[in-house]
Amino acid sequence: MNLHVHIGHPSDVHFFKHAVAAWRERGHAVHVTTRDIPVARRLLEARGLPYAVVGRKCTGAAGLGLELARHTAYLAPRLRRWRADASLSFGGTFTVYAARLAGCRGVVFNDTEIARLQNRITYPFAHVIVTPRVYPDDLGRKHVRFNGFKELAYLHPAVFAPSAEVPARYGLSADRPYSVVRFISWEASHDFGVRGTSQEEKQRLVDRLRGAGDVLVVPEGPAPAAFAALCRPCDPDDFHTLLYYARAVVSEGASTASEACVLGTPALYVNPIGRSYLDAMAATGLVRRARPGDDLEAALADVLAAAADPAACRAKAAAFVAGYEDVTEFIVRFIENRDYISI
Repeated sequence: MNLHVHIGHPSDVHFFKHAVAAWRERGHAVHVTTRDIPVARRLLEARGLPYAVVGRKCTGAAGLGLELARHTAYLAPRLRRWRADASLSFGGTFTVYAARLAGCRGVVFNDTEIARLQNRITYPFAHVIVTPRVYPDDLGRKHVRFNGFKELAYLHPAVFAPSAEVPARYGLSADRPYSVVRFISWEASHDFGVRGTSQEEKQRLVDRLRGAGDVLVVPEGPAPAAFAALCRPCDPDDFHTLLYYARAVVSEGASTASEACVLGTPALYVNPIGRSYLDAMAATGLVRRARPGDDLEAALADVLAAAADPAACRAKAAAFVAGYEDVTEFIVRFIENRDYISI
């Protein structure tokens, strides 16, 4: 087969990396393209995955429209030249139009039902839309569900093994309590107009965490001046291991909160926007959601109380993950068996 995989966000590298390796080992051609995002490029290079850059990342509605036009103009002729059987992406907005023009199958993976605008301009042009089983919307005949979550493509025990040596690279220790804080940039399309956490709220949360141990702040974008002393440049390949050994996580981003949960680390998700997959994970007691403006310190106290028994947290996560499939195996099988064609 000739396959195309597009990287629209650094997390997409994690989602597809094991599947790409499996396809290539089995003799399939896989062409990888990416938006010009430094973290995504570093992750691809660390795995020795050749790639082509489509164009720089833009922000705002107008910028995203321009970026979509550029992606379509760049990808359509290349998909034809590669004779691609399928074009795969997470979210799909930047690839489905080019796939239609090139005459190949556009396969879209997604788990974010709240990205209404993005989904509205993507789903009608996708050939297949693949989501977790908990995805709340029925997308019709071209909708395929799998028994799992995006995170289990790269954090399932079959493919993820943390190294206790990693925390020391950041002045931390797997044997001494520390917390990870993730602040986001609020630039995603589904974040437009959303009220984020105030600086005062962030400061109170960080101060509370510092009273319980060390704190590592990992911001999306430039480090906030107020927390510069707690920020250290983080190798993207180390991030999930840092989450694994952390005692607790506070995140404005849904991905980090869900990753912490499946790794067995209690997390506070601070965001006014919910997610269906986080609702499912909340049953473990390992992830708590609070909105900016809520009593965030009380919510954090609940998370730290759960974090007091790391062994119990690990056991809850293991029991939760055992109920779902290895998502990489599903992705590889779904594409290799050409199940996407019969839909």
